[in-house]
Amino acid sequence: MNSDIQVHRPAWLGSPQCRIVAALGMLGLTVCLALPAYADSKDGTFPSADQVGGQVYRDPLKTGSALPTDFEAYDAKGNKVDFADVIKGKRSLVVFFISAAPVSVKELKRIQDFVDKNEPKLNLVFVNADTVGVALEGGPKQAIAATTRTVRLIAMEHSLKHPMYVAPNDALSANGLSNRLSFRGLPTTFLLSGKGTIEKIFVGPQNWKKSDL
Repeated sequence: MNSDIQVHRPAWLGSPQCRIVAALGMLGLTVCLALPAYADSKDGTFPSADQVGGQVYRDPLKTGSALPTDFEAYDAKGNKVDFADVIKGKRSLVVFFISAAPVSVKELKRIQDFVDKNEPKLNLVFVNADTVGVALEGGPKQAIAATTRTVRLIAMEHSLKHPMYVAPNDALSANGLSNRLSFRGLPTTFLLSGKGTIEKIFVGPQNWKKSDL
């Protein structure tokens, strides 16, 4: 493991749902066996391969590689943005968190206070890597509006003054943000050079020290 990567290993948890895992055909009769499946959890962790029945994650991103920026993203007002422009030409600390996990949200203020004290010129960016549930608010079409309201509330409640963004994620999709960026837990924080290459990766809450930046 690269010495630059700070790893926090949370317990794997998931929200059980029902899925069909086996079927038997006999004389035109289909028999189905229902077993638990797992979606992205509410504590900032993601399913293990065993929980979803196979390999989920790609190989982790490595220091020296470019952070992918071609994912769907919105600012705190719900406007679609090109995330490449958010970090272009700026040494940045990009913090991916999940609004549903208190431990993930709590870390944002700690990071802000640390950066403001030790590296105030650093481009600090917070990205909610999820969307909130909207079944009672009109369905998927309301997901971005509801989630941006949530991040604005988080910013207000925690006195966060740095830019907040929303990046929809499907933790069980091969092309989902958590898989593309190799999240093992949230928050996951990337320290980037002005050219967008990864200098360091931090997984989970950290005991931040000045040498980290």
